[in-house]
Amino acid sequence: MERVSTDGEAPLRRDVRLLGEILGRVIVEQEGHAFLDLEEGIRSLSRAGRAGRPPAELRDAVEALDLETQGKILRAFATYFQLTNLAEQHHRLRRRREYEHEERVPRESLEEAFARLADVDLAPAAEVSLELVFTAHPTEATRRTFLAAHVRIEDGLNELDDPRLPRSREAELEARFAEEITALWQTDEVRDERPRVLDEIRHGLWFFEESLWDAAPRLLAAYRAHLPDAPLPLRFGSWIGGDADGNPATGPDTVEAALDQARRLALGRYRDEVRELASALGISANLVGASDELLESIARDERELADYTAAIGPQNAREPYRRKLSFVWWRLRTDDYSSPEAFVADLDLIDASLRAHRGARIAAGALAELRRRVELFGFHIAKLDLRFHARDFVSDRGRVEATYETARRLRERHGPQALDTVIVSGTSSAADALAALGDEPLSVVPLFESIADLRAAPAIVEELLDEPRFGERVRERGDRLEVMVGYSDSGKDGGYLTAQWEIHRAQEALAALAARRGIELTIFHGRGGSAGRGGGPTHAAILAQPPGHPPGRLKLTEQGETISFRYGLPGLAYRELEGALSATLLAAFPQVTGAEPPEEDVRETMERLSAAAHACYRALVREDDGFVDFFRQFTPADELALLRIGSRPARRPGNDDYLDSIRAIPWVFAWTQNRCLLPAWYGCGAAFATADRDELRRLYRGWPFFRSLVENLEMTLAKSSLGISAAYLELVDDPRLFGPIAEEHERTVAVVLDIVEARELLDRHRVIQRAIRLRNPYVDPMNAIQVDLLRRYRAAAGDAERERVRRPLLRSIAGIAAALRNTG
Repeated sequence: MERVSTDGEAPLRRDVRLLGEILGRVIVEQEGHAFLDLEEGIRSLSRAGRAGRPPAELRDAVEALDLETQGKILRAFATYFQLTNLAEQHHRLRRRREYEHEERVPRESLEEAFARLADVDLAPAAEVSLELVFTAHPTEATRRTFLAAHVRIEDGLNELDDPRLPRSREAELEARFAEEITALWQTDEVRDERPRVLDEIRHGLWFFEESLWDAAPRLLAAYRAHLPDAPLPLRFGSWIGGDADGNPATGPDTVEAALDQARRLALGRYRDEVRELASALGISANLVGASDELLESIARDERELADYTAAIGPQNAREPYRRKLSFVWWRLRTDDYSSPEAFVADLDLIDASLRAHRGARIAAGALAELRRRVELFGFHIAKLDLRFHARDFVSDRGRVEATYETARRLRERHGPQALDTVIVSGTSSAADALAALGDEPLSVVPLFESIADLRAAPAIVEELLDEPRFGERVRERGDRLEVMVGYSDSGKDGGYLTAQWEIHRAQEALAALAARRGIELTIFHGRGGSAGRGGGPTHAAILAQPPGHPPGRLKLTEQGETISFRYGLPGLAYRELEGALSATLLAAFPQVTGAEPPEEDVRETMERLSAAAHACYRALVREDDGFVDFFRQFTPADELALLRIGSRPARRPGNDDYLDSIRAIPWVFAWTQNRCLLPAWYGCGAAFATADRDELRRLYRGWPFFRSLVENLEMTLAKSSLGISAAYLELVDDPRLFGPIAEEHERTVAVVLDIVEARELLDRHRVIQRAIRLRNPYVDPMNAIQVDLLRRYRAAAGDAERERVRRPLLRSIAGIAAALRNTG
C-alpha cells in the first residue's frame, strides 16, 4: 500500500478506498456477490443521473426491490458513509500533524491567535470565559456502539500513516478493520426502544471519558504556556438530565442520576491516575527531603483514617509521596473528600514539596496534568443546568418544586459549582423569569427564542434588573448576569437571515445595557448543528458575534450529531476545543478582529435585508394556508417520531397550532432529509436581490458577521439538491408551493455566487466541494428509496403492513443523516 505521497489528499483517498474495499468484501461474505453487484448497479445509475440520465431510471430500479433488499441497500450506503466520515475526520488530524511538522501555524489554533495579539496588551485575556454545554436534543442518530468502533478504526488508520510500518502489521490492521466492519454490519443502527434519559446521560459522559478527559487539560496547558497566570478559560456544562422543557421523563430523579453518574466517573478516573502517580513517585526520604506541611498532612491522614492506616501498616513509610498518594487514593475510593478543593489541596501540598526539593520537573509532569484536570472537571465533570419552559411554572409547578428541592439537596452534596442555573425557555416577559426565582440561590437565565421576544429582550432584562429580588440575585453572584438567545426557534419563526440579525441586534443592546448598569454579561448561545438552527463552523461563528461586556465571555450549546462529529475522536476533540477557545480569546480584542459595531448605513442595509427576508419567509410558512399540509407530505416530518433517537417528544404538548408545537429540531431535520434544507436559506435570495451587489460584496469582505452568514448559506446551498427534493412531490396532493421554493433557491444560489465572486458554490473550498460531489451518488439512491418507503408507509392498509415498512424507512432516515453529517 502506498503510504508516502506529495498529494495532500492522496492519503484520504487511500483510506476511503481501503475501507470501502473491505466493506465490499464484508458485504460479499454476509450477503453474496449478487447483492454487491446490485448495490454497485444502483450507484452507477445514481452517478448517471447526476450526469444527465433520466432520474426515472434510478426511481424504477429502487421501486422494483422488495422491502428487505431496500433495507440492505440503505445499510450498505449508510455503512459506507460511516467509514467515509471517519476517514475524513482522521484526515483532518493528519493534516494538522503535517502542518506542525512543517512548522506552519495551523488555522484556528492558539498559536495563530496569540500571533495576531502579539502587539496588543493582553490584559483583557483575564476575562476570557468559554463554556460548552452538551445537550441531549433528539438529533443524535449514531449509537454509542458505532462511536466506539469508530475510535478503534481511527486508531488503526493512525498506525497505517507510519511509513515504517511493516507489511505484516499492515495485514493485521486490515484484518482488524474487517472484523470491526463485520461487527458494524451485524449491529442494527436503528434502535428497538427509545433511549431513556439515563441512557442519554451515559451517552453524554462517554465523550468526556473517551476524549475530553485528556484533550481539555492538554489545551489548558497550551493556553497557560502563553498566559501562565490566567484564570480558567474553559468550562463544560450539560443539560442532559436537567432539561425538563417538554420532556416529561426529566425531573428530580434524572437530575440526581446525572450528578451521581458524573461523580462516579470522575472519582474512578482520579483513582486510576493517583495509583499511577504513586507507582511513579517512589522518591525516597533517604535521598531527598519533603516539606513539613506534606509530612504533617500524612500524620493527619494516619489519624483520620485509622483503619486504613492499620491495614497498610508501615508501607512506604520512607517514600512520603507514595504514602501520601495512598491516602489520597483511599479518600477517592471512599468518596471521603468534602469537595474537589480538598482534593486539590492535597495535590498542591505534593506539588509544593516537590518543587522545594529539586523536583520541579516531576511536579510539571503527570501531577500538573492531574491538577489541571481537577480544575477543569472537579467531581461533577460538567455543570448541570436545569431548564423549564415558562408555562411549566404554572402548569407543572409540582414537578418544578420537587426538582428545586432535589437541587437544594444535591448542591449540599456536590457543591454549588455542580448545579447553579435554571433556564427559562419561552421567556416573553419579566414575569416569566421572576416565576423561576426560588429559595435556592440559582441563577435565573431568561431564554429569548422568537423574533418578537428577541426584540423585547433588552427591555425585559432591564425590568428584571430593576426588580429587587432578581437584582439581589445578580448582586449575590458578583454582578454577573447570563442571558440566553435561541437560534432554533427564532429561525423557525422568522427565517435564517432575520433570526441571525435579530440575535445580533439583541446582543448589542444587551451589552450596552450591561455596560450602563455595571453588569458582567455572558451571552448563552443556543446553537444547533445545522445552519438553520445557528450551526456552522464554531470559530467563525464566535468571531462573528458583536463585542460583549466584557468581550470574550460566552456560553454555547453543543447538540446531537455535532457532539459526535466534533468530540467522538480524541484528536478531533482537542482540535475543536482549540478552535473554540482561540476564537473566544480573539473575541476579547474586537479592535483586532474587526467585530466592532458597524456604521449606521450598514445597519440600515441589514434592517432592509432582514425585513425583506422576513416577509418572504412568512408569506410561505405562515401566511399560505396550504403550507402545513405541503410540509407534512413533502418531508418525513411526521415519520421522524418513529425514529427512537431521543427521550424528548418531537412536539411540545399543549399547543394545537402545528407549526408552533413542532420543535425546531424535527422542523430542520425533516427539510434536511429531502435535501431541500429550506430553513437555512429561504428568504435570503429575495432579500439580497433588493440590495446593491457591490455593497453586499463590501460587507462580505469586511464584516465578520456578514461573512459568516454568507458562508454558512453557501455551505447549505451546496449540500441541498432540489432535483432530488422534486422526487418527493409524488407524495404531495398540491405541489404548487414547490414552484416558489425552487425559484427562491435558484435566486439565492445566484446572488450568493455574486457576493463571493465565484462560478460555483464552494469554489474556494475545493476539498469540501469535491467531498459533497463524491457523496451524492451514494446519497441519491437513499432518497429514492425513502420516497418509495414513505409512499408505502402512508398507503399501508393496516398496522401489520405499516410495521413491515417502518424499519426500512427508519434506516433511510438514519442513512441520509449519516450521509449529510447533519440531522437537526
